[in-house]
Amino acid sequence: MSNALEPVALRLILLPRGAGATVRWEADIIGVRQSRMVPPIPASELALILRALDVLQDPTYPYARTAMQERHFSFTPEERTRLETLGLWESNERVPLDAPRRIGRRLYTALTADPAGREALESTRNHATATGVPLAIELCFPPDAVRLAALPWELLWDDGSAPLLLGRGEASSLTRRLDLPQALPPLRRRHGPLRILAVSPEAGISTELRYVERAARNEALAPLVEKGQAIIEELEPADRAGLVRALGGEPPDILHFYGHGRLRGGLGELLLDDANGASWVPAEAFVALLGKVGLVALYACEGASVGGGIGDPLLGGVAQALVAAGIPAVLGMQLAVRSTAASRAAAAIYRTLADGRSLQEGVAQARRVLFVEEADGASWYVPALYLRNRTGGPFYLREPARTLSAGAAKPDDVRQSVLARRGAVIRSLSIQGRPRSNQRVIADSGASIQDVTMRVVG
Repeated sequence: MSNALEPVALRLILLPRGAGATVRWEADIIGVRQSRMVPPIPASELALILRALDVLQDPTYPYARTAMQERHFSFTPEERTRLETLGLWESNERVPLDAPRRIGRRLYTALTADPAGREALESTRNHATATGVPLAIELCFPPDAVRLAALPWELLWDDGSAPLLLGRGEASSLTRRLDLPQALPPLRRRHGPLRILAVSPEAGISTELRYVERAARNEALAPLVEKGQAIIEELEPADRAGLVRALGGEPPDILHFYGHGRLRGGLGELLLDDANGASWVPAEAFVALLGKVGLVALYACEGASVGGGIGDPLLGGVAQALVAAGIPAVLGMQLAVRSTAASRAAAAIYRTLADGRSLQEGVAQARRVLFVEEADGASWYVPALYLRNRTGGPFYLREPARTLSAGAAKPDDVRQSVLARRGAVIRSLSIQGRPRSNQRVIADSGASIQDVTMRVVG
């Protein structure tokens, strides 16, 4: 990437101070500044506000089709009163569709209430706009900043018509970093096509929805596979033993997880297959296994959630635990995630990485795609990117892609090399032609496209 395309970097170090926080701003254009911030959301209301955002991830809200949706969509009279006080409950008895904008503006107002903070942010943004490059924001959280890390910072929204990350004509990025004292393992850079291991447990996911996700993923990644830029492997069944075998050799560049996740008592879990059907696996069980994977992408509900309650640990979530263990990059979801949103985001991110561009740029592009393509714009802020480094700057899995030379592996050669790997543990995905569309796959399975794409993974 040339210097002309380098984003303008802005680092914010958020330090809890009593009932508020001190924000340290660092950027080349402004030097170092410091401001104070009053929490934009009372600690007692944080969980309720996040739940209000969560129900909007289901496109059928507020119309429940199942008993589970009925429970999820229901707020007690006391909760409705609290939401109304916060400006997040409408007279038609529902969370307003523009709740993300309202919460984003509350966050922006709190962050910039101190003139020093407002000047630091505006000076940096104006410089990025004037030079025609995106803004790259990095939020740094020490271990005691649990409630600050639990806030949906990706929603930052000034008085413009678009959120901060998507305004002024550029798709800017926001990266989260945990300031931890442990030493970091060296970053491993490999060459050749991206190796992607897709882990999609059958547990809790209908056959129709699995077909939809696989077809959408295959279709999005087909151009990369056909050009020899990516190798896709799929693990079946997706149980603990299968993961151990699949990761026993050279680790993949990307582990793509599509399934169920949750946060219980401040601790994250993922649902895997097992002999009895399914089992919830705590984040700590994945730490030793995934340590050498370049990027873990968790398309699962609450994979990047942080419990904001008293005593909840910052490193209790799946994404946070993996980053703390030394995985260079983890992409997770703060809330529930739609199956369609997960597929769109994955396609945008992996294409960017295969082209030799940064992970931050890929996530920023995914946000733009979701913001524009979804009519209600409910998913663009759900992905949260965590990086495990102390130097900041763009994160790359690959150097800029080069044209295959005459002696390089062609797509068919790549496919055969995958077919020879580890027998039944990993099933190779065919790259002969593009996969069928989502609608064709759903029709073959006897389900309607509306029935399937309206569901939420979580």
